[in-house]
Parts: sequence; C-alpha cells; structure tokens
Amino acid sequence: MALVINSDFITPAELTGYIREALADQAVNDLSLIDNLLPDTLIPDVDFRANITQHGLKRAAKFRSWDTEAPQSPRKGLTRISGELPPLSEKKRLGEYDRLRLRRANSAILDLILKDAVELADAIRTRLIIAKAQALVTGKVSLAQDGLEIEADFDRKSGHSITAATLWSGAADPILDQESWFSVFRVSNSGNPGRAITSQRVISTLMRNEAIRNAVSPPGAAVPSIVTLEAVQALFTSFGHPRFEIFDAQVEDYNGDATRLIPDDSILYVGGSSMTSTKLGETLWGITAEAIEPDYSIDEDEAPGIVVGSYIDQDPIARWTKASGIGLPILGNSNATMIAKVL
Repeated sequence: MALVINSDFITPAELTGYIREALADQAVNDLSLIDNLLPDTLIPDVDFRANITQHGLKRAAKFRSWDTEAPQSPRKGLTRISGELPPLSEKKRLGEYDRLRLRRANSAILDLILKDAVELADAIRTRLIIAKAQALVTGKVSLAQDGLEIEADFDRKSGHSITAATLWSGAADPILDQESWFSVFRVSNSGNPGRAITSQRVISTLMRNEAIRNAVSPPGAAVPSIVTLEAVQALFTSFGHPRFEIFDAQVEDYNGDATRLIPDDSILYVGGSSMTSTKLGETLWGITAEAIEPDYSIDEDEAPGIVVGSYIDQDPIARWTKASGIGLPILGNSNATMIAKVL
C-alpha cells in the first residue's frame, strides 16, 4: 500500500483546521474531569523535557546583611526527564468512494472525509486522555503497543500509592484511614487533598459501611442498614476531608474493549480544591512528521497538534483519511496526587 496525499476534495491544512475547530466545539463531556487535570500544551518540538518536583511546598528566600553577597539559591528537589514524544496515528478507508465517484457525488465524498477525520482525531485525543489517567493513577505512563515501548516515571513517592489495611467493604474505619493517609499527603503539600475522585461502587460501599452508619446515626437511635450520600459527604467534610466526586467514565480502547479511566476500587486524591486544583502538570502535543511535509502546507505556528490529510491509494484505487499526532502527559507535580485502593 502506497498512500499519496491528495487535495482534490480538501487540502490537509483545511482538513486539519476543520478537525481542530470540531474538537474544540465537541466537549469531551464525562472525560473532562481527567482531561482538565493535565491540560493540553502545544510545543514546536518532537522531544519532551520536564522538571519533576519532589516537594510541592513553596520555598522562601532569606534575609541577608547589608553589603554582603547574595546567597546561592539551592535546587528544589528537581528531577529532569526527557525523551521523544511518542507518535499516534490512525487511518480509515472510504469504503463507499468507488460508488460515489462514479456518481460524481463530490459533496457526499467530502462529507464522509470530514466525518472520518473528526472521528480519527477524536480517537487520538481519547488515547491521550487514557494516558493522562494512567499518569494520575500510577504516577507514570507506560506505553507498549506495536513495538513502541516507553515508560515515563514521574517519581511519585511510594507512600502516595496505598492499599487500605482493611478494605472498606469489611470492618474498616474510612475516616481514620483518610486521617492517616492525609498526614502523609501533608508532608509534601500545604494541607489535605482538595479533591477525592472515586466510583459509585466505592460510594455505595461507604453508604453501607458499619463505622459510617454508626457515626451518622443519632445517639440511641436505631442504626440504618444504609445512609444517604449527603450524610456520607457531611460526615467526611466535618473532619476537613474533601467531598467525594463520582467519576465512572469509560472509553473504548483500540481492541474495542471498555476501559475505565480510574479503577472502581480506588480513590484518586488531588491537591487544591474542586474549583482551583493544584497545577499537576500538562500534556505536551508536538509536531508530527506530516505537519512539516510540503504537501500538507501547514503554517509553522499551526504545526503542533493533531493533523489530518486525505490520501489516495492507486492499487487498488481507494481513498483514505489519516490522522496523526505526537504527545505525552507530564505529571510534573506527582506528589500532589495520591491513589488509595479501598475495595
């Protein structure tokens, strides 16, 4: 198969501009919670370089005497990581092209190209969101697909990946558990986590947990077999713990299997608050090989990000749409996150 770029219906620059506008208008909806924690940044490069901080606290300077040399500022526990941004691409054959071409249905062909282009670009964006979730949950991104093997380890402290000593479905005290975990979190951060992101399964377990039911029941009253979500939230926030955010989003992976972004047996804790999360890092989108090809005619300042082109294959004759991107999430402030397996 030898694909050749073809602009009979739309140029790569026009098609790329179209899909970028479409993706900007097409909200990721239930994926936005994860997507926004590591926001997208476009860079004019194919490599990444990032500083990974080991301490999330602000560093203060010190006073000096008059007419004395300024003291040298120490490096603040930084680890420097670098590497190549991994490529993503997919193509799709325009199956009805032959029949439409014979009918000279040019507008119908263009509509199908545009539809395929948006679908392919959205699949690439979704794959990066899966990588964002992996970084937040595991403290690293591990990619092993089609011969590509990359691991970006963001050096999160081992104490920020926890398994409850007693699972919350048993005789556990979730309040005391979080009190213990948050004391570890505060070593690297200015306070408790501001967000607690979890599943309906964990919430349903909390609503039935014996320690929780006893805590929310008035003295002398019969203890119910289940309590409300609001009663659970009020109890935890009364101890200075964050409200739980239910997040059960799933996506379809390349093999067609449903994939959760956050395990349904765990809680992801994040510094900051639900309104202003601590800056955790970013997701870098670089420049693909296609973006600098003369046939794509993409302006230099528009080169970073997902690009799409329409192609022709002469033997057998077929039309293809191909989307490409290179990118990687960077969890630069990894210790502002914590994951706890509770079920």
